[in-house]
Amino acid sequence: MSAQADGHDPDTLIRTTLIVFAALAFLTAATVGVAYLDLPGASSSIVAMLIAVTKILLIAGFFMHLKDEGRLLKWGLGVSLLLVLVLMVFVLPDIGIHEMEISQRQATDAAASAHFHAAAAANH
Repeated sequence: MSAQADGHDPDTLIRTTLIVFAALAFLTAATVGVAYLDLPGASSSIVAMLIAVTKILLIAGFFMHLKDEGRLLKWGLGVSLLLVLVLMVFVLPDIGIHEMEISQRQATDAAASAHFHAAAAANH
């Protein structure tokens, strides 16, 4: 059986591989670009995660040949990705907490410092 009888035309495979490679290179550059943007809150993390998921789907579909697999394997992969997404959604609220903790700690330190200086001025 020839490669073309299997539906694997070498020219088509090379073209598809180069297109996927170009898409992955572009998405990698987009990830770096998002890192340099000053987006508010956790939006840069969310955009970077969406780009990463797109790259994962491209790699799994084309380079791991999952696009040619049966329905059962695709359903299993879909359920696994859904569970990972649920876990990521549970972690996302923690991203903004650290900034709030830092600002609250700075406010507490400023109040303590003002109280200390007021007490020191009252003693002199």
